Amino acid sequence: MSTPADGLAFGLKNVTTGLYLSTTATYAGAEVVLTTASDGSPPRWILQGYQGGRYLLNALDTTMCLNVAYESRAAGAGLQQWSCNGGASEMWTLMPTSSRGLTLVNQNSGLVVGAAGSTSGSAVIQMASANDPLAQWQIVLPNSLASSSTTATAIAPPAISNASSSSNFHASIFADEVIYNIYCPIFSSTGNLAAIIHDLARIAGLGFSTILLMPIHPLGFPTGSHPACGSPYAVADCYAIDPALGSPSDFATLVCQAHALGLKIIMDVVLNHTAWNHPLITQHPEYYVHRDRFKNNPNSISQAFNFDDVAQLDFKSGPAVQNYMLNMLVWWMKNYNVDGFRFDTADNPYGKDRMIPAAAWAFIGNNLKAVNPKVILLGECCNPELSLSPFDMDYANYSLQPAVASATKTQDVSRLPKVCNQLQSTHPSGMLHASIMQNWDMDLDLNMYSGSDGTLCAAVFNFTIEGVPMLFAGEEVGNDRGGFNTHTPINWGSPLASRFSTFYKSLGMMRRSHEALRRGEMTWLTSGGGPGLIAFSRRSESEEFLITINFSASAVGGNASTKNSLFKKDKLSSGGWTEVTPPGATHAVPHPAPPAIKLGPWDFAVFYRDI
Repeated sequence: MSTPADGLAFGLKNVTTGLYLSTTATYAGAEVVLTTASDGSPPRWILQGYQGGRYLLNALDTTMCLNVAYESRAAGAGLQQWSCNGGASEMWTLMPTSSRGLTLVNQNSGLVVGAAGSTSGSAVIQMASANDPLAQWQIVLPNSLASSSTTATAIAPPAISNASSSSNFHASIFADEVIYNIYCPIFSSTGNLAAIIHDLARIAGLGFSTILLMPIHPLGFPTGSHPACGSPYAVADCYAIDPALGSPSDFATLVCQAHALGLKIIMDVVLNHTAWNHPLITQHPEYYVHRDRFKNNPNSISQAFNFDDVAQLDFKSGPAVQNYMLNMLVWWMKNYNVDGFRFDTADNPYGKDRMIPAAAWAFIGNNLKAVNPKVILLGECCNPELSLSPFDMDYANYSLQPAVASATKTQDVSRLPKVCNQLQSTHPSGMLHASIMQNWDMDLDLNMYSGSDGTLCAAVFNFTIEGVPMLFAGEEVGNDRGGFNTHTPINWGSPLASRFSTFYKSLGMMRRSHEALRRGEMTWLTSGGGPGLIAFSRRSESEEFLITINFSASAVGGNASTKNSLFKKDKLSSGGWTEVTPPGATHAVPHPAPPAIKLGPWDFAVFYRDI
């Protein structure tokens, strides 16, 4: 990279680890040079933003929010942000000076900093860190940077590709997401937002990009003839946070600190119905579906579907309800800087009789995109009619999840390619499907996928096929408590915790680090190694992966270059393959490189090569 003409430069040095980050910047953006002087082993770096041939530090016109996103194998650090200021990300502008080379000017307070938020000259700044919540970093001028540092390779986030593939898959801007789904009441023994805040660094370290929070609003309570079932989807006030979970300040802190670690926050929202004690019941009974023609009578409001703890809103009688919901969503975006929403029951009942018409969804989605073009909209639906307008992602892989579960029980994978191909053929190009193994409406992984070995095989499949992986909190430790609609806290001390957490961290970081696994063309390989074997490749312009999974209790083997090979039709060229299989399979041993394939019972192998 070329050096800007003005030569303005600064660096950051971790006071504890000695890890360096040096940056050469201009007003409009920043070119980044990354070095380390700690242990001589260059870390891997992932930068936020790449534009016009330059790496940027969240450039905003001619100012910059000084966020530096990176990962380090050597030091274990995550996203660094200069400060969070009680829930609001502070904005800083680079200003050159003759004496120090630069100063940092706070756009909120106007303070010129040595230390964050003060006018002292100590030049030490405290920032949130994945390995130390109060890590100290020091501004280091160019002549202070260690000349012996080893230059690391900077990796730009992958560019959006519109190239066609054999699977007709066109990656959207959200193809890089990996979602972590949290139900706050069972996440910890305290069941509050503070526990999630405390665990953000661990979540980021597992390779997740986004947290989906199940509804955090006050719940409905029994009213007259209407019961309360304790469902988080029976919302009593969609503008409020359940006091049992925490305060508005807690939620603001969670969003801020998540952003400081490079994590997005998606709220799970319910637009279709409300609890019976929601303010709209008495303030605007005309917003609801009624059993008779008296729209102003709260006593004639209809329940939603067969759930007697919630009341059905009426999106078909006029624009009032959709306007109310749009204003509510924009309020959360503007007041808390949330990054998106997951919409419950978006297509219920399926088809044109759905309670929220496609036109209402398009109106809401288009207006949210006008506020923030990058807002993430995830719909709990499987209908191609709602794909891309308004939803960026949907739940169409719901049809794939039972097929994967069935494969672990029957030890026959023949349905999996058929279901995947059907999804690609029925949905528009560019539509992303959330790949879900478990959520609050399902049983535990260990029960659905025939134990721990089957669960890990399913996870490898889930994280490497086309789509956006979504993990329900607790899956990463093999949680063995709870089940369908559970209110039982996660067992973080599960006997499988060590094995599963190591596996999921390796799997998550592998996907996050490689474009081919996020956006690459997917090709099924026809196998002759038994009904339990599935094999496919993921390929981008620069790299290729081969994934083989044995969903059976019998060993399989073969060779792709012979007539009796494992792969009957798809010849694999040999050479250049490196095994990158995540640890965790019970029978895991080093596997022979393609074209030779050998898998033990419930085994899997992942191979990588540069193209």
